[in-house]
Amino acid sequence: MHYKKMLIAMASTALLFGLGYGPAGEVSAENSSAQTAAKPAIKAEFTTIAQTSEASAKAKAEQEMKKFKNLIDLQQKALSEKFKPGEIRYVYINDKEYQASSAGSSISGATYSIRYNTYNEYVEKYAAGNTAMPLRLQQQPEGYNLWVAVIAPYLSQKEAAKISNQVIAEGKASGKKIYVKKLQEKRTWVQLIYNMPSEKNGKRGVLGIVAEPAGPNDKTVESEPVVAQSEKLEVGGQEVIYTPLDKMEYKSVAWMNPQTRINYIIRETRGHLTKEELLALAGQIIEASA
Repeated sequence: MHYKKMLIAMASTALLFGLGYGPAGEVSAENSSAQTAAKPAIKAEFTTIAQTSEASAKAKAEQEMKKFKNLIDLQQKALSEKFKPGEIRYVYINDKEYQASSAGSSISGATYSIRYNTYNEYVEKYAAGNTAMPLRLQQQPEGYNLWVAVIAPYLSQKEAAKISNQVIAEGKASGKKIYVKKLQEKRTWVQLIYNMPSEKNGKRGVLGIVAEPAGPNDKTVESEPVVAQSEKLEVGGQEVIYTPLDKMEYKSVAWMNPQTRINYIIRETRGHLTKEELLALAGQIIEASA
């Protein structure tokens, strides 16, 4: 078994800014050779401005990283120390100047996890003897290779958000520059993450299969909410929810096993599997976990 730490949801979010040029920004005029010649020059100028702005922002971020190097080093040190089984660790940087900068997120977290790099290793060392949370496939998804199988402590999205807010409040009140909170969690979740070894139709998809405990009062899969595009279907006697989000190139199948109170979610982004293939994959898991 390989014990490593995985960063969880409190990592900083990257924002992408675009600079465009089009008809709305052009002056209305009659066609002429002078106007035609001017357009490439205008667009080149906008490109230069965008590149200059990007370089300036990058230089500023690098400068701020150097300025707060000590705080960032202390944060990483707290996250890299040895974890106990079931441990979830949060680290909060309690520094107003750092929080006002673009140097990074003020709160981050990591968790104890077990990782397997092949499906056979995962089955032999974990899944074969695990009846509490079975996640087995009779056939591997066509066109995909397993990237990693991960077993880690589980928190629902609501629980993670609540604890994150709690850590921030405690960190601010602590008076410490670096505030560390450690939690022990008995619940676990399993993730099988696949990727495509090569592009298909110019895309390289990612497929994730998750088994996680349902909440005591949950009637649906909380981590994969039902939306307008969702469909209720039946696979192997089990009700499942199929959700396609075409604009995001995303689709999923989710269901709850009512006997074991385990949620299963199959998620594919930019992938090539059809609706029927995803449902067939769900059928494998439903049969194996019955």
